[in-house]
Amino acid sequence: MALDNMDGLNVKNVSPFPTALRYGLIGGGISIVCGLISYLAGMASTISSIIGVVSSIVSITIIVLAIRGHRDNDLGGYISYGRCLGVGVLTAIIMGVIGLIWSALLFNVIDPGLGGEMIDMIVGQWEEAGMTDEQIEQMLPMTTMFTGFKGMALMSLIATPIFGFIVSLIGGAVMKKDRPMV
Repeated sequence: MALDNMDGLNVKNVSPFPTALRYGLIGGGISIVCGLISYLAGMASTISSIIGVVSSIVSITIIVLAIRGHRDNDLGGYISYGRCLGVGVLTAIIMGVIGLIWSALLFNVIDPGLGGEMIDMIVGQWEEAGMTDEQIEQMLPMTTMFTGFKGMALMSLIATPIFGFIVSLIGGAVMKKDRPMV
């Protein structure tokens, strides 16, 4: 529908899914590239930490761009707060699913020993911090649970929609623009 003929637009008939899918795929692709760079640089490196921050900034930007794109391209420049939340969360979920697929490939195909390497690195950090063997033994089961693919997948399934919701709350408050009453 042309943007100059939006007067008869029924917003309920405009799906946010195509926009969320497009931006979610872009964000997921960027996330995979960041994850690959982080993996190749070594999980404990400074570059890996910087990539983590960059990845978070990119995720926030992608969600905001998805909301703006849906508002400007699909809805004629107007969007409700609820629609902002819907588009943002849906975009985040799509990015999260792509991230899960990447993680599954990384932990199960590319480097099946990565979880063990992560645990070894964490234990080394605990030892450097002066933790006793008894303290490390107490912490190890929980750490092992969350450094494997299943634990990371569970955390991602919970954290991704929450992250998308928070970013969408803030972005939606700024970008919301109600259609004038005629």
